[in-house]
Parts: sequence; C-alpha cells; structure tokens
Amino acid sequence: MKLRTHYIFSVGLISIILALTFNLSFFTNLFISFYTSFLGNTIIDRLGHEMKWSKHGYIPTRTPLTHTVLRSIMWGLVSVLTLLLLFYDYYHYTLILPIIISGIIVGPSHMLLDVFTESGIYTKKNGKWIRIALAHFSYNNVFVNGVSSLIGILLLFLSYSLSIH
Repeated sequence: MKLRTHYIFSVGLISIILALTFNLSFFTNLFISFYTSFLGNTIIDRLGHEMKWSKHGYIPTRTPLTHTVLRSIMWGLVSVLTLLLLFYDYYHYTLILPIIISGIIVGPSHMLLDVFTESGIYTKKNGKWIRIALAHFSYNNVFVNGVSSLIGILLLFLSYSLSIH
C-alpha cells in the first residue's frame, strides 16, 4: 500500500481502539494516533525497503527487518519512545498505557495492509524467510488504497462520535 494509505488507516484504527479503551479527549486521542501513525509507518517503510537491481533498473523491495508481525510491533514501540518521554513528566502515567498500546497497534496495522499486496509480508518457515500474501494487489492499486483509506476515515469518525457521547 502507499504510505499515505498506511497513515490514514492506522490513524483510524488506533483512534477507535483508544476511544473504546480509554477515556481520553478526542484531540488527545487524535494527537497520539497521528503521531504514532506517522512515525511508526515511516520507520517501518523506510527501514524495511532496500533497493535491488533488476532488469527494470533499481526497484524497492521489502525486507524482514520490519515487515514481519513481531518485528513491526517492536518498531511501533520504538516509534513512541519520544512521545513517552515527552508526556511522562507532564501527565504522570495518565497517557503511558494509551501511548504504548498505540505503538503496539501501528505495526500490525501496517502488516495487515501489506499482506494484501503482491509482495506480502515475511514469516519464517523451516528457518527461512518466506513471503505470504492474501491477495496480490499492486501497492499503488487505486481501488484498494481508496477502500483502505475510507475504512480509516470511517474509523476516525466513529471514534469522534464515541468521544462526544
């Protein structure tokens, strides 16, 4: 999927989970969701792609460094470390758990979208990395990116409606 699709979907997913789990204001929820989504997805995509030479020139390919479910959780937690340090003194534990949970969610949400692309995600089988893909859509398929973005937007609106009631 395109990186902006990952951003939108993750913001919606993190926001709805935080809205259902914690009693945060919508804007606090939104800030945590945007921060985690932007930093987590950027880290996963930037560190998890390498340029390889092919007959078509250099092409970006995924690596198991970030594109496995467990490693994506680790990178998601790394992405929220600065936010934890910023809010630790100011909020005194109030936002620690929501921030950690958002860090745990961002990686698997990225993997959820990537498993539908032709490159898939990595898993280890018999000591070797293999790719698994549930569907083989191109990463820039307009329809799939649009539906994923729309789901993220709907989840964000749903989290807003939960926070005002």
